[in-house]
Amino acid sequence: MAYQLFDVNNKELLHHDLQDKSRWCRDGEKIEEAFVRLYGGMLNLQINPEKGTNPYAPDLVNTNTHNIGDLKFQSTPFFKALTLYDINPTYAVVFNLKDRLRYEKNYPTITIYYWINWIAIKFIMGSTKVEVEPLTGVWSVDFPIFNEYLKKCPLHSYQQRVDDTKGNAKSSYVCDIRNSIFKRII
Repeated sequence: MAYQLFDVNNKELLHHDLQDKSRWCRDGEKIEEAFVRLYGGMLNLQINPEKGTNPYAPDLVNTNTHNIGDLKFQSTPFFKALTLYDINPTYAVVFNLKDRLRYEKNYPTITIYYWINWIAIKFIMGSTKVEVEPLTGVWSVDFPIFNEYLKKCPLHSYQQRVDDTKGNAKSSYVCDIRNSIFKRII
């Protein structure tokens, strides 16, 4: 069933196919660059030089500690988080199961950065209407702590990705950014 998204000015947002992973990866590079331009100096973060030869490398590196980090940019809330998982959608963020498994294996000490900027704040599908409060900011969490937290989070399976062959994550944990493990840094 089709749905509509609206911004803070009640203008309908037109969005690209959410299953087009190649487009989202290209957009991701631009988002990483924008994040470093806006916040890199104050957070001592730069694009991980390894990204030049390995597009799957973690996104960021701390210029002081040399710790690696990965950026999770989210501009659309998980509007169904309240009805499905009893989490206020204003504060619901997601984290892919496949990323958890990759970090456990390859980057167990990585820092995760959530950059949230709710562009969409209203969702309408049929008779269902969900609105959230605008939210913007940056939060960080060290993966060992996050990994323990994820054990208590619901795992949401994406119905439209059951037969996906494009490399999209088939499931994500639904997390509450208000939890004390997340440190708001901006």
